[in-house]
Amino acid sequence: MIYQILEILGNRHAGFILCLIVIINLAVGSLVMNMNPELYPPFFPFDLKFFFQPTLPVHWWLYLLLFTFSLFAINMTACFVESLIRIRDTTTGRLRLFVGIFIHAALILTMAAHIYDGFYGDSGQATLSPQPTSIAGIGNVSALSVRSTHHPDGSLKDTEAILKIDQPDGHATRQRIAYNEPATFEGGQREIIIQGGQKRPAGVVLMQKKDGKTFEMMPYRPQQISNGRLTLKGMYQSQMGVIVAEFIWERISEQPQLLSMALHESMVRHNKIALGNETLGYKGMLEVPVVAVMTRYNPAIPIILLSLLVATIGTVLQIYYARIQSS
Repeated sequence: MIYQILEILGNRHAGFILCLIVIINLAVGSLVMNMNPELYPPFFPFDLKFFFQPTLPVHWWLYLLLFTFSLFAINMTACFVESLIRIRDTTTGRLRLFVGIFIHAALILTMAAHIYDGFYGDSGQATLSPQPTSIAGIGNVSALSVRSTHHPDGSLKDTEAILKIDQPDGHATRQRIAYNEPATFEGGQREIIIQGGQKRPAGVVLMQKKDGKTFEMMPYRPQQISNGRLTLKGMYQSQMGVIVAEFIWERISEQPQLLSMALHESMVRHNKIALGNETLGYKGMLEVPVVAVMTRYNPAIPIILLSLLVATIGTVLQIYYARIQSS
């Protein structure tokens, strides 16, 4: 009775049809996502939770896919169990049955891994700078540098960044990331994937006109200059595309003054400020690396590696079986 149920559930023709329906569902899903890009975030990960928070009619293809996928998984599992029973009851042709067992096991493990990742995996976005950013499961991550390379025609070729990772156990490491080269942790279960990066203005280097002395100004870190206090309030880009720095100049018994400086060497009339008898000019800009990344957690990596091992063994057995049959 049990064997008859297994034969029905593991029908090869039904499995073939279910496999085709799964492929059709995937194709339809790709078209729906392409026609409705506003419904899906950029760099959309394999996150099945997204489709249930909330459920929407437009995701009908995914719900149908999960139903068909479940039937296909039941079919594969029934075939797997049926092959085990046949090995127990058969004395000849056991190698061919072992091939089937390994192939079915690899398919079952692969499907289980995708479902596990889809519902229990996680992903997020982060912007990294020299200030540490806490990333769950990894630690405090900061960007030490960022560099972009370009093709001869000026188009972007690659962006790479050097990250510092302070792990919860107190161990600190440095990792290089670039396009198609993520930083991996916990055997590949956690990843930091670069999406872009650039250097952004963070401060200004000023030079005293009378003696050529230079000093660095960072936002809201006052400097004592010419019997007063100078504070960099911030920087913004003007309508002409020039970056302008705003300063607050304070002296005892005087009203604070708001001063502006164009951060451009060629704008000699506007790239200096006067502080009483002292004149300060623009010398350079302080820049910090800013890197946009995606963080990814895939708990199904061990299952995927196991399925790869099982599929490899099945493939080797199939090749060996084919050579025996042809000899």
